[in-house]
Amino acid sequence: MTGLHELNFFVKLAGAFAVMAIAWLVPDWRFGLPLALLSLAALVVLRVPGLRGYLKGAGLLTLLVVASWVLNLWLQGMAPAAALPVAVGAAARLVTTTAAFFFVMETSSPGSILGACSAARLPPVVTLVLSLTFGIIPMLRDEFERIADAQRARGMEIDDVGFVTRLRFALARGVPLLVQAVRMAHAISFSLAIYGFDLGRKRTTWREVGLMVEPRLTFPPAEGAADGRPR
Repeated sequence: MTGLHELNFFVKLAGAFAVMAIAWLVPDWRFGLPLALLSLAALVVLRVPGLRGYLKGAGLLTLLVVASWVLNLWLQGMAPAAALPVAVGAAARLVTTTAAFFFVMETSSPGSILGACSAARLPPVVTLVLSLTFGIIPMLRDEFERIADAQRARGMEIDDVGFVTRLRFALARGVPLLVQAVRMAHAISFSLAIYGFDLGRKRTTWREVGLMVEPRLTFPPAEGAADGRPR
């Protein structure tokens, strides 16, 4: 995993977009389903952090997408047997897409994203959008888990219950999560204002970013170091 974390953020992002493009350009479920399973297997083999929570979310996403698509197509006059492959294909594409970008988020630290963006001399607003997009989603997921832990501490049974009850409790976490997201956005904007963030000012980077990210600064030797004299 160390090598994956040090890989350039844009290399991982390009790979995720490539996987997503393949999934959506070939919509047939007979191709999409094996690709989705292969993407999930890659996450397991690479031991991506937070995988257990993602798999739960991916399972819930698959059930909701398949059920909603089958119902929608059935209401439009399509037979359920014909609607099911279409729904499975749509769910497989979504799982493949989310798996690809989940990999990028979990193996890219905010520092590596900022370093890659500044080394590429991207405009400040693009750097801000990328760092917030790939940085705030894991924070919101962690906050979602903390809300669940608070529910358990208050005696709410959310584990050994039926699917419908678990879904209802999960949706009930949306209100405190939304409140926390607003607070987080305010804290981020306040911090940017304090540190003098300016869209018209170019930034530099303390990292050497190529194909891999160099995590440390390198300093030239001080004068006198080569001839043995004290620095």
